[in-house]
Amino acid sequence: MRPTPWTVRTVPTVWLDFTTGTGVTDSGARVVPKLTGRRKRPTLVDLLDTAHNLAAERIMLTGKLPTTEPGQPHWLIAETPSWTSPGHWLSTPPTGRFTHDITGRNLEVRTAAEWFPVEGLDPDRARQAWALTTEAVKGVEDMELLKSPAATGAQLWARSLPRTIDPAPLPEDVAELLHRTSGQHRIEHLTTGAAACGCGACRPLVDLTENPRGGFAYVDGRFMYASLCRELGTGPVTRLTAAQGQELLESDPYARARYRVRFTVPAWWDHVGVLPVAHEDVHAGWHYPNVPGATGETWADGVEVKLAFDNGWDIEVLEGLHFTKGRLLDTWADRLKRARERVAGNTDLDPVVRSAAVGAIRAILIQGIGAFASRGRETTRVVWSAREVPAEAAASVVRHGEAFVYRIPSRKVSGQAAALYRPELAAQVWARGRARVLECPAALPQRPGAPRPVVGALQADPAGLLAINGDAIYTTSVPTWSLPTTHGGGDDGAVGRMRLQGWLPSVKLPATAAERNVLRSKAEAAGMEAALQVHSPDVP
Repeated sequence: MRPTPWTVRTVPTVWLDFTTGTGVTDSGARVVPKLTGRRKRPTLVDLLDTAHNLAAERIMLTGKLPTTEPGQPHWLIAETPSWTSPGHWLSTPPTGRFTHDITGRNLEVRTAAEWFPVEGLDPDRARQAWALTTEAVKGVEDMELLKSPAATGAQLWARSLPRTIDPAPLPEDVAELLHRTSGQHRIEHLTTGAAACGCGACRPLVDLTENPRGGFAYVDGRFMYASLCRELGTGPVTRLTAAQGQELLESDPYARARYRVRFTVPAWWDHVGVLPVAHEDVHAGWHYPNVPGATGETWADGVEVKLAFDNGWDIEVLEGLHFTKGRLLDTWADRLKRARERVAGNTDLDPVVRSAAVGAIRAILIQGIGAFASRGRETTRVVWSAREVPAEAAASVVRHGEAFVYRIPSRKVSGQAAALYRPELAAQVWARGRARVLECPAALPQRPGAPRPVVGALQADPAGLLAINGDAIYTTSVPTWSLPTTHGGGDDGAVGRMRLQGWLPSVKLPATAAERNVLRSKAEAAGMEAALQVHSPDVP
């Protein structure tokens, strides 16, 4: 069931600062908004009219956008004379959709931050980053960027799938099982306090009452997910009994498989949990039991089950799924690696623009993987009276000032969307990512006959492990293995390596994810110079 590539055209765009309304066109021509009345700052309708006069079909906003508090008006829901909205997307990142009442022309409002997760990006730099990202993608596949990183990633995959491969779709019951039992990135805060998991089977590793201060090291994987796309499993898929699953795990631990297992945390275990378990409340997400003696049942990918088994966990397979090994994402990931290298290796570029483009290619990778598990995007409708909300949508209503916003579920996946719907690919990459952040290959010396060196959260001191977030870990001391090989570490610059991003020698340790994110930004700005001075090869 091959996806069919489609023609992608350039969308006329204006790049505007949300606060001032000034910006540039695609060609770099300066744009000054025409303000109505005596206002000094533009309203949303001023931005829409400015873009309309320039025949643009999209506005890309930079700068500081208003925060949206529960119950308060959303900045996209405002009076816009001469413009009507068929429905906005108000989650993060937001998308505004407008139609001009007279000309009938459509105009989208999007944010540059959806593509470029960097600070200090003005309209012209955002335009340059877009052009640079487009050039890098065209260097590996002749196509324009689409409306979103996710759509761009999906289209790039449709064009990169080898002609000899026609992947079989999963049975509906298997696809539904993957949706119910597959988590995404590992997100876990490991200090005492309000953010600690209170399930009784998880215990924090850092007690902030005893250690309120310490160092803060930010380590993550370099373009990590691109290194996890090799030879993934796909259809046809075979269901396994308990006995068949146990035999497959023991005879072929690297098989492309997924198991429902019953596990017990070893009595001597003193580290993070290994296997993901869904909370009873689905809105609470996932947790990772690590209390010695704790037991549980969960579905997990073969790479996670093998990791737990190798680390001495008691594992009993209850049933399983055995996929067929294929190369559905190999070419796609390789092309994204090359696109990233084109940008990251060009030191002549403006550092902010280069960083933004690298971030955009990462967004294409990560959101493209997420798109494989998407069964369609919900749409939203805005009405001004609760009576206008359909009864079947009443549970989804969110109040934004005087407006009522409700959601319309996506339709059943069919046609081209069905060909792009590959939940088994997303589930496996996410699972490999959760396993890789715990144990990751490194460019460290290997003794003859010894296993290949690995680094990651399980090789960090558990007494200083603050959190895991996706492919990032946060610790109170610098793991020496996260340093460059020139300083005795395991980072040789290759894609997928765990590397130190920043180090703060002494801070108040974070009790929440919000506090941790502030420290992460500070650590990234500080870089790793202080850590390298301590670990300099010139220092005895």
